[in-house]
Amino acid sequence: MMKRTILALCSTLPAIASDLPPAIPNGPVTYDTVSYQNSAAYNDPYLPEHTAYTAPVTPAVTSGDIGHITLNAYTSNYNVRGMGFTNDLTNYGYSSISGSATLPNRNLFGRGIYQRISGSYGIIWGAGDYLGDTNVAEANYAVGKEIFPNLTAEIGYSLRYGGFEGFMAKYYDDAAHTMSQDLNFTLRFNDRQRGFFGSMTWGWAFKGLNGVYGDIELGYRFTDVINAANLGADLELSAGIAPSFDYWAGGADGIDAYRIRAALPLFTHSGTMGRDARLQLTPWAQFSWSGSNAAKIDRRTQGGPIDHFLFTFGCDLGWRF
Repeated sequence: MMKRTILALCSTLPAIASDLPPAIPNGPVTYDTVSYQNSAAYNDPYLPEHTAYTAPVTPAVTSGDIGHITLNAYTSNYNVRGMGFTNDLTNYGYSSISGSATLPNRNLFGRGIYQRISGSYGIIWGAGDYLGDTNVAEANYAVGKEIFPNLTAEIGYSLRYGGFEGFMAKYYDDAAHTMSQDLNFTLRFNDRQRGFFGSMTWGWAFKGLNGVYGDIELGYRFTDVINAANLGADLELSAGIAPSFDYWAGGADGIDAYRIRAALPLFTHSGTMGRDARLQLTPWAQFSWSGSNAAKIDRRTQGGPIDHFLFTFGCDLGWRF
């Protein structure tokens, strides 16, 4: 019995010895050179050493990133930043086409500054009035930059011809033509995830008209208020205010107009219209009322042109490219 126990113990000694830690070597220890170049850690830009830098890839420009063209087939009333006019200056109706495009170089001076050109052309319907059958044109150039996520800032130049601004420039500010020029600064915010949007513009008119004007708007976008078989719609509600200082006539300092606007951007579930599609269709309605500057403009023109309460509706057909 003792003999068999000793033999079994001896047979297990090699297995026990293989599980024991190796003996500590005597003398200096040498290590082979290890390369990390093919590992994920080598390419981690946050490691202080052994890092590799790859230049960021510029995303490809897709549809809608360059610009848009918008046709306003009909607007029930002509107005400027919510301030509308009675039949003394225009009969009901206004049509326009506008467009905007961002130039290819979007990294001026290596600072991510882009260039944008825009313009519009419209006709006021109403034969026989001061502004009747009048052409209204505008051209703009601006440089801008996204300063925070969803927030861009632009500095631009605008040339305006015709319309109420041109009428006031020629007949009441002694300009040679129905034309005005201004420099402007604009902040735009659009958070598509949370639905908030808005803009703020301040302009300094230095030719034709002379003064300062502003336009401030804040809004919220409700998604999927209409969700039919293949047609849906969002709802954009916004409120705006348009102040000006010595812009229309001497001493006219205050508010031109207040406004509330509702727009209904339509979209199809197949992706052929609306949201990220090229084709856009947006019916809208706006209610505005004049501010403290209305009476001052009326006294200056001696014609009472300002419509103190105005309901305007229209439909915009757009194309993004």
